[in-house]
Amino acid sequence: MSFSFDFTPEQEELQRSVQDFAERELAPIVVRVDEEDEFPWEIWRKMAAAPRCWTGAHIPKEYGGKPRPIIDICIITEELATVMPIASALIEVAGFGVMTIINAGNEEQKKRYLPPIAKGDGLGCFSLTEPVAGSDAAAIVTKAELIGNEWVINGLKRYLSFAHEAIANEGSYIIVFAKTDYTKGAKGVSAFIVPGNTKGIKILEMIPCVGLRGHQDEEVLFENCRIPKENLIGEQGMGFKYALTSLDETRTTLSAGFIGLARAALKATIDFAKERHTFGKPLAEYQALRFPLTEVAIEIEAARLLTYKAAWLADRGVRHTVETAGAKAFAAQVMVKATQVALDTHGGIGGTKRLPIERYHRDAIIWQFAQGAPNILRLIVSRDLFKQFP
Repeated sequence: MSFSFDFTPEQEELQRSVQDFAERELAPIVVRVDEEDEFPWEIWRKMAAAPRCWTGAHIPKEYGGKPRPIIDICIITEELATVMPIASALIEVAGFGVMTIINAGNEEQKKRYLPPIAKGDGLGCFSLTEPVAGSDAAAIVTKAELIGNEWVINGLKRYLSFAHEAIANEGSYIIVFAKTDYTKGAKGVSAFIVPGNTKGIKILEMIPCVGLRGHQDEEVLFENCRIPKENLIGEQGMGFKYALTSLDETRTTLSAGFIGLARAALKATIDFAKERHTFGKPLAEYQALRFPLTEVAIEIEAARLLTYKAAWLADRGVRHTVETAGAKAFAAQVMVKATQVALDTHGGIGGTKRLPIERYHRDAIIWQFAQGAPNILRLIVSRDLFKQFP
């Protein structure tokens, strides 16, 4: 069996095109987005426009998408994150906003709800977490009750990314996971499509985050939201399984984004270490600084190998839950370490707004928890590990 770690010529061209887009479109506005905490949606539409079509990277061609292998989406998210992590995060938001419909939705649901996302005219949100159910997602208490020909949804959701955009834009929707049977635990969770203009959706709070500014985490109340019976996705009671299947894909591409941010922190620090002189020589000549940077470089490469192996498995239709969990846990650890080493090396100036180092660190601190806290991912790996050694 032969192995190749090379990108294809087409993937190399994709990498160059994403780098060009990031430098041309994102670099000039990244400071403004961080300060104003508002994502410019014209960038979303540019990412959706041909020839990029990145918002449709998960969506089959027959529903308006431009489907790409998971490895290609990893390339996109990694390169975007080197300049603006929130732009990278939006690609994976686009992913988990559609994957449940792609994996379990019927033909009518796919034809209606996927094309606006592919074209950048709408946004699909993913609503699982609640104030009482974070890592223990099966403990959600949001309720969906079938009354006549309608599902009536009541509950409170937290960390619902960009809910205000889903409510404001026609063609947007929220995937809501709710209990349809409280006696069955995880097997009592079902998944629903709630159009953004549905009455009874109320944003209670837009929660400011220390980093990843421009990404609005929101607390949303669903109060007697009525949706048609046919807005149930797949089978009743299968929602939790659908959620985990979707997260396997998007956690993989998210891990590539972590690598991109770690790369940005490493490059900025190496450049600084070469230019900054103390006691007659550049910082780069001090072993005390060279070794931490070398460790970060090694670990970035290790995280990339873990991530792209998981993507390789995904593209071959092989289950990769454990591989993706390990990649995300490690990539998150490396990302935070890279930004901390950057702060240590820069010293006081690294904590000022003059340089992007403090922003890198803030972004890393909050982003590591996206789609599952690192320790939850380690728990997934540990369960598999101890099965191997009964």
